[in-house]
Amino acid sequence: MRSAEQKPRTFTQSARRAQIIESAIDVIAEAGWAQTSIRKIADRVGVAMSAVLYHFGTKDNLVDAIIEHMYRSALAVVVPAVDAESTAAGKLTAYIRATIEYYDAHRVHLAALSQLASSYRPSDGRPFDELGVTPALAEDLTSLDAPAILRSGQLSGEFGDFPVESVAMAISGAGHALVYKFLREPDFDAHRYGEDLIEIFGRVVGARR
Repeated sequence: MRSAEQKPRTFTQSARRAQIIESAIDVIAEAGWAQTSIRKIADRVGVAMSAVLYHFGTKDNLVDAIIEHMYRSALAVVVPAVDAESTAAGKLTAYIRATIEYYDAHRVHLAALSQLASSYRPSDGRPFDELGVTPALAEDLTSLDAPAILRSGQLSGEFGDFPVESVAMAISGAGHALVYKFLREPDFDAHRYGEDLIEIFGRVVGARR
């Protein structure tokens, strides 16, 4: 993580970091975390190992950057879709559809994330769900708040009576299940799955039609 005293990155530095992150994701997805090295990542980018270390310092820092990148790329897809809707029912539909569309378009990212979740252990012992989450990102992630959408729908009368936290967990779990489905069935129809989820959870929350 950059300290407050460090200069902002130049456009060239930011572009190189992004290139290294994407290449690292590809290598992890293809080879697995145990077989991933700074050398393999550098070779994929076409730079010296020292260039990777210059930008990230350690593999731990690189993993933090990878996970932060995944969070931010998801935010860039889901948040605008949800914000474009004015009703709770519309926001819930947009939340589910955009999340599934993001997963579908980023299957390599999900394969890499699965590898990291099963094999990577940070040297400082942090839990996996804390990796890559800076204070600024944690604040941004509050905009991906399914319980808030569900509570809003109940308050407005659009939704019926149901346990908000349990339904929010079920929505999240349905999304995560797609990750494992992709790993086993590369041709799985994510679009159909997403539309099914919209129908199912629309019934669960009692959304008005």
